Amino acid sequence: MKNIAIGILSIWLLVACDPVVDNKEMGGVVSESELKLDVHATTEGGNEIVMTNNTPGVGSYWDHITGISTKQTVTAALPFLGEQTIKFIGFCDGGQVATTRTVTITKIDHPVAKEWAFFAGSGTNGKAWVWNLEDYDAVYGTGGWLTEFEPSWDVTPAEELEDLDCELMFDLNGGPNLSKIDADGNVLEKGTFSFDMSVVKTNPDNGEQWSLGQLKLTGVSVLSGHAFYDESNTITTFEILELTDDTMVLCWNPSDAEAWTDATFWCFRKK
Repeated sequence: MKNIAIGILSIWLLVACDPVVDNKEMGGVVSESELKLDVHATTEGGNEIVMTNNTPGVGSYWDHITGISTKQTVTAALPFLGEQTIKFIGFCDGGQVATTRTVTITKIDHPVAKEWAFFAGSGTNGKAWVWNLEDYDAVYGTGGWLTEFEPSWDVTPAEELEDLDCELMFDLNGGPNLSKIDADGNVLEKGTFSFDMSVVKTNPDNGEQWSLGQLKLTGVSVLSGHAFYDESNTITTFEILELTDDTMVLCWNPSDAEAWTDATFWCFRKK
């Protein structure tokens, strides 16, 4: 009986009490003009950029081209010359507000990932890449996925190569640019590039690292930029097998392909 009485009392209390309602309204959205942002280079015209959000009660989302950050203050060394646009999104109680800030970089005076210079050089002229017919018997063809490092199965003879006299021009003038240029200097394709050296693949036969990183292209591909057995399949994501100041070897196969299946390989050298 005691338990029954306690249960009845509990029900009565639930019915008798008014529900608790939080009528607190969401705060307003801070306007763009109210944002207190400081974006500047640490040296005049330099490539090390400090971004600080001094706006009270507003969270940060910085997009500084080479990465993103949600810190109130972030420092990044950009590898690009020219005017650069830093994007910012502020988060407040009522929503979010977006804006941009620009900086002009005239010199690379702080270190950046060495791969930027490997791809595009360190000056404003960029770097041209062509087929590496000097170091390889075959520069475009197939080989073993996750196991081999150059084309050695079905290959295209040098005299039959597409884009034989063309070149790839990587440059950092204003951004990570890549152009495919013919022998007469005409731009055939133009786009951008990015890379991630943390994305690596291993050889399943011995567990050793096979690739160095991954290269992604937008709006452009490489010379003979398609799968070897399917010209309609334009490739824009490549595994980097070799990358130095003078040589570059790329490879592609579907991500779920098994080891030793036919992968497409490209071998280039600095012009």
